[in-house]
Amino acid sequence: MGLFPDGTCRVAVTEGEVEMEHNGGITDEDVAEGDILSCGSTPKTNRVVDY
Repeated sequence: MGLFPDGTCRVAVTEGEVEMEHNGGITDEDVAEGDILSCGSTPKTNRVVDY
């Protein structure tokens, strides 16, 4: 998990919560705006993402 530092699996979470681990590929600003790396995330609740 979290082995994609190029950010190609980045998506915006519009509803729900995830726990994310990553080795780069996303900035703190992106995370603050609701983006995650789907390849390094585990759902905590039902969620909706925007590809």
